[in-house]
Amino acid sequence: MSFLIFFQTPLGIIFKNENVNEDMLAILQQFHTYLPQTDDGCIDNQLFSGDQLTVERAVNVITSVGNGLTPQDRLDGINLQLGDWHAAVKLLSVSVLVEALLSF
Repeated sequence: MSFLIFFQTPLGIIFKNENVNEDMLAILQQFHTYLPQTDDGCIDNQLFSGDQLTVERAVNVITSVGNGLTPQDRLDGINLQLGDWHAAVKLLSVSVLVEALLSF
């Protein structure tokens, strides 16, 4: 019989308001500390999902720090995606419809 050993690390609670740009920056900087790094210091990209408003605010914050000097300053490695399944399905159906209309 083999046993699997799991290690858990509690991430804690971040007492910040994602509606405030400075707080959203602090949230993303905290998330960035959890990204895995290779031995040569490169950051392994990870997906972060959220609703449309959260993703929009995160994209705005990442764009605003895009001219940073280091990958940590630029928040490299954070890839955002919509976690709203219904909105993604609607977006996909609209894009399929537009593609079908353009093919005629």
